[in-house]
Amino acid sequence: MADSSVQQGVLLDDAPGDDGDNITDWCLEQFRERYGTAVSKDDIWEYVYGIMHAPDWRERYRHDLQRNLPRIPLADDFEAFRAAGQALMDLHIDYETVLEWPLVCEVDGEPDEGTCDPDAYRIESRMRWGGKRGAEDRSVLQVNDRCRLVGIPTEAHDYTVSGRSPLEWAIDSLRHKFDKASGIRDDPNGWRAWAGEPFELIRHLRRLTYVSVHTARIVADLPPSLPPEESVEPAGAPAAGESLGG
Repeated sequence: MADSSVQQGVLLDDAPGDDGDNITDWCLEQFRERYGTAVSKDDIWEYVYGIMHAPDWRERYRHDLQRNLPRIPLADDFEAFRAAGQALMDLHIDYETVLEWPLVCEVDGEPDEGTCDPDAYRIESRMRWGGKRGAEDRSVLQVNDRCRLVGIPTEAHDYTVSGRSPLEWAIDSLRHKFDKASGIRDDPNGWRAWAGEPFELIRHLRRLTYVSVHTARIVADLPPSLPPEESVEPAGAPAAGESLGG
């Protein structure tokens, strides 16, 4: 695999008066030289989004990404990363309208699909995982003392953003909060999406599960984006292939 890469600094273009695609013409030329003239700027964005989910890329540069601009490798299989990036973009942009993962909603111990009283689906304090403290059951999400979602697959916990899965972010953000300084109370049950129809919260959590599972599956199927660690040249040495923007 060639060790070519494009720095973010020469990939993005925020010059005034451009066409708004944020990909420099220079960057497009490098991608077309490597992969063919059919490559478009939209293709590059999709490719980059796919690369940025590649496990080997995230692991190799986990420390660098905290302090430096990332380098985007020109992987052997452009189409695999472009297609994955397109699928991931569709999932992540449309997370509010994707299909629902078929989690079982139980209210008072019985399966339910929105037929109970509205209070059955409202967050009382904060949501929590099933089981007991120290022995959590993450296949179950307890919405409140009456309502829970059952059957959360392990894959739903494999995809994380800043160290948390989407469901973990939901548990942390969708909770009652009170700011003493301002006196402002934040009631998650008043959110527009489900204020008038509380069962929409259940649909929202199912959609987050769908996004998480399908993201994890797409990521798991990605090919390597980088050459093996042992084949990487030491710092300061010429790259194995052409290095762009270095």
